[in-house]
Amino acid sequence: MEKETVKANYNVPNLERGLLIIELLATKTKGLTLTEIIQTLAISKSSAFRIVNTLIFKNYLQKNETTKRITLSRKMLTLGISSMNEQSIVELSIDVMRALRDELKESVMLGVLLGGNGVILEQVASLYPVKLSVEQGTQFALHSSVGGKSILANLPEAEASELLKGKKMTAFTKNTIVSKKQFKETLKEVADIGYAIDYGEDIEGINCVGAPIFNEYGKPVAALWITAPSGRLGPSDFADKGKVVQKYAHLISLKLGYVGI
Repeated sequence: MEKETVKANYNVPNLERGLLIIELLATKTKGLTLTEIIQTLAISKSSAFRIVNTLIFKNYLQKNETTKRITLSRKMLTLGISSMNEQSIVELSIDVMRALRDELKESVMLGVLLGGNGVILEQVASLYPVKLSVEQGTQFALHSSVGGKSILANLPEAEASELLKGKKMTAFTKNTIVSKKQFKETLKEVADIGYAIDYGEDIEGINCVGAPIFNEYGKPVAALWITAPSGRLGPSDFADKGKVVQKYAHLISLKLGYVGI
């Protein structure tokens, strides 16, 4: 009874609703409209409007004025990222990322899983004039990305399944894997060969090859990958460049205290 009294006396309804909105948007890579947020959480339009606009004003959320979709901001994502470990993975990885870029000349990305989605922590731009560039904090879907595949493939099957539970496998291109059965088979292959491939599954004409980064406990905590136009990074390049990326990912793992082979 005492516990119930404390809860009744001290909970703040609008704060709870704000946290529910943040938690909901953390699971929606493409964001939601205000109407969708209201319908999903069953809260009043006036409360949702005030809370969302306050969070936008404080830069925790952002709104695309064209699509009206609301997403987590870079500020919110950065707060989550900064709490991951005492010594930033980015600080330990940046020199290795530059060395990988210098060897293969392609853009190099570093990403982690955060709130059920993938998030770009850092990038090193390609040496070629034509390159793909993204901002820190950009989210990516787990099923269509090398970052998602690299990490999921090296998690215990039950943990990977839980992360994918309830997620829609959206077809971003004709090559996107939309079958959960096929995706599980792909994860097994990634675990066997040590690197993952995005064959134009996320963006048409853009291919990626990536590998997992492990911490001192042998848990995959991040992924390293290269991304390039299909004309420079085609199927015939996947194996050789996959092994190169895997080598550099292993160097970062060693910096994190990993002792595995």
